[in-house]
Amino acid sequence: MSVELIRKPITLDEMTKRESVQAIKERDMIVPDGKPDMQRILQVDGKITIDQLDVSQDRIMYRGKIDVGVLYTTENNPNVVYTMKGNIPLEDFVILDGVDKDQRVDFEYNIEHMSYHILNERKLNVKAIMQIDAAATRSKQTTVIAGIDTESAVEVREDQIEVITLGTEREDRLMVREDLTVMQSKPSIGEILRTSVQLQEEQVKRTETELLYNGIIEVNTLYKAVGGDDTVEMVNHRVPFEGRVEMPKDEGELFWDCTLNVLPSYIQVTPDYDGEDRVMEAEFIVVARYNKFNRVVQPTISDLYCPGKRVTTKEKSLEYMNLHNRMHLSVPKKEAILIEDITPENNEIFSVTIKPTIEERVILDDKLTIRGVLEIKTIYISKEIGNIIDTAVNIVPFSQDMEVKGITSKAMVTPRVAAKDIKVYSQTRKEVVVEYLLDYIAEVYTKNTFNVLEEIDLEDMTKEELDSYPSMTVYQVRKGDSLWDLAKRFNTSVRDIQEVNGIDMNDGLHQGQKLIILKKVKF
Repeated sequence: MSVELIRKPITLDEMTKRESVQAIKERDMIVPDGKPDMQRILQVDGKITIDQLDVSQDRIMYRGKIDVGVLYTTENNPNVVYTMKGNIPLEDFVILDGVDKDQRVDFEYNIEHMSYHILNERKLNVKAIMQIDAAATRSKQTTVIAGIDTESAVEVREDQIEVITLGTEREDRLMVREDLTVMQSKPSIGEILRTSVQLQEEQVKRTETELLYNGIIEVNTLYKAVGGDDTVEMVNHRVPFEGRVEMPKDEGELFWDCTLNVLPSYIQVTPDYDGEDRVMEAEFIVVARYNKFNRVVQPTISDLYCPGKRVTTKEKSLEYMNLHNRMHLSVPKKEAILIEDITPENNEIFSVTIKPTIEERVILDDKLTIRGVLEIKTIYISKEIGNIIDTAVNIVPFSQDMEVKGITSKAMVTPRVAAKDIKVYSQTRKEVVVEYLLDYIAEVYTKNTFNVLEEIDLEDMTKEELDSYPSMTVYQVRKGDSLWDLAKRFNTSVRDIQEVNGIDMNDGLHQGQKLIILKKVKF
C-alpha cells in the first residue's frame, strides 16, 4: 500500500548538566621599586577577567586573570596611603561529564573570598577563592510525522508538541567615553587609589524590532591630593548612557531578558586648561547580555485508523527539557548597616556593594522559596583617625516566595538574585542606611516525555477479517468512550456514526446513550 509520511524537523533540549566548584588561586606580589615598604594592609580587592573558554570532551578549560589592587600604609607614615597592582593568572579546567564542544555552555564565576599574608616588607601573598558554576545543554534534532499522503480514507488524530526553549543568546558592548572633572573646591589629583563603578537607574524597553537600554554609570574615585600625601579625597561622577540592540520579535517569542553590567576600560589623569591635574579621561564598557525564549508548537499524528485497512505503527519516546515558567520580581529593600564610631561629619562613604549568595531553593505547594544571605560591604574614609580607608562587612539573610503553578520538587530551578540601584539613604553615628532593589529571576525547567509515531504501514484486510465485524451494532455508551474510539473499534468512521445518529460535530457523548453503528462496507 502506497503511503508517504510527511515528516517535520523539531529541535529539543536535553536536561542541563551542572557543576559547581571552588578553585583557590594565589600569587606573591612584590612592592614596585619607588614604593615604600608596606606595614599594614588597608584593602585588597580583585576582579576576574576570562579571556578564553574552550570546551572539549568532559571538560571546560578557561584562561584569564584576576586583577588585584592593594592599598597599604607604612610604619613611619601610617596616615599616608599607597597602592600597588598585580594579577593572578588563570589557566585551569572544570570537569563536567558528558559535555562537548557542540553543547551550549553557561560559565559563571565570582570571587567568593580574598585573603592575604605579608611575607615581608616587600612581598605580599594574595589568595582568592573562586566560585565557578558551569552548565551545559545539548540540543538534538529529530523528526515527527506531521501528515500522511495516501489515497486511502485514513482518519488521523493530531496532537501537539509544545517546546519553549532558548532562541537567541547574544552580547552587545557599548563604549562610553567621558572626561571626569574634579571641582575647584577639591585639590587636584596626585594619584588615583581606587575607582568604584556601578550602574544606577537601569531601564530596558522591548519594541517590535529592538531592545533599548539606558541608565547612569556612577563613578566614585579615591585619590591622593597633589602635594599632600596624607590627604585622601573622594569625588563622585554620574555618566549617562543609552544603547540599542536589533532583535526583531518572533511570532513565537514568549519571554525575553536583558542584563546590564559595566566594566571600566581605563581611567587616565590629564591636566585641565590651567595645567592642573583635575581631569580623568575615562572609558567604560556597558555590556548588555540578552536572550529570548521562543515557543514552538509542532502538530504530529498521534493515532490513526483506516476502515478496511490493517494499520501497523511503531512508536518512539521523546524526552526533552522544557521551560515551564519564568518569573521576574523586583523587591525594594532598606537595611541599616552597623559601623562602630562613624560620624557623618568626619567620614565619607566611598562605596556600598551587595553580593547575594543563594543557599536554598524549595518547591512546595505551587510555591518556590529562595533563601540566602547578602554580603553588604561598605568602604569608607575614616578622617577621624587620619584618612584611613576602612571596610565594614555585614551579613543579612533574605527569603522570597514566588508562585509557580503545576510543578513538583523534581523540577530544575535556575534562580538569579542581584542587587540594583544601591543608594546611601542616611548616616548616623553607628549606622548607614542603604536602599536598594533585590532583583529575582527564576527559570523553572521540567523533564517532559512525549510518545510519537515513528513508522506507519497500511495493508488491506482479508475478507475473513472484514466479515468478523457485525453489520450493525446497537451500542450503549460507557464512561470514557469517544466517537474516535468507537469508529476505530467497529471499522467505520466518525462521520458515519454522526450521520446515522444525528449527532452534531460539537455534541459530546454521555454515559448510557445508545448509538447505532453500521459497518462501513464501501471503502
